[in-house]
Amino acid sequence: MSVKYMIVSLSFMCLLVSCDFIKDIFPNSKSELTFKASVSNIQNQSDTILFTGGNIKWFNGTTGEIRFVDSMTIPKIKKYHWIKCFLGTDSLFKATVTVPTMSAIVNNLVLDLNLTDGHFYFKDGYPSYLDNPGNNIIRTQNKEKRAIAWTRFMNELKKEGRYVEK
Repeated sequence: MSVKYMIVSLSFMCLLVSCDFIKDIFPNSKSELTFKASVSNIQNQSDTILFTGGNIKWFNGTTGEIRFVDSMTIPKIKKYHWIKCFLGTDSLFKATVTVPTMSAIVNNLVLDLNLTDGHFYFKDGYPSYLDNPGNNIIRTQNKEKRAIAWTRFMNELKKEGRYVEK
């Protein structure tokens, strides 16, 4: 064998051994999480499956940022007003999809598109800079109401290896 062949082979093997590289190429598509999208706030309307936990590359528990394996998931999400998260058949939570051009106040969970970096973030309300005692109380109450469901969401992401803190 030539030295060139051995060096190339060793380099390739080192790449394959890297867990992150393998995870990026072959993401774990098995997931109990399903995200359905809706243009209506009504629960019993038929919803479109937008993505599953298998489409999530990682979720940052510190910042709320959610990254997707496929960059085409982001334009799909922007088409809808609400996403609903399910763990198996259990409904966990609903989030309003917000974009910077939106001129409404939302005092519940949102999936917010950040135009600066082009990524989505889960936040407790929109706009996040709003510092009004009335709004803050409502946001805190809503966060407490979904705390058990949010914990189940986080635990599932951790179980699937999709949870990070940076």
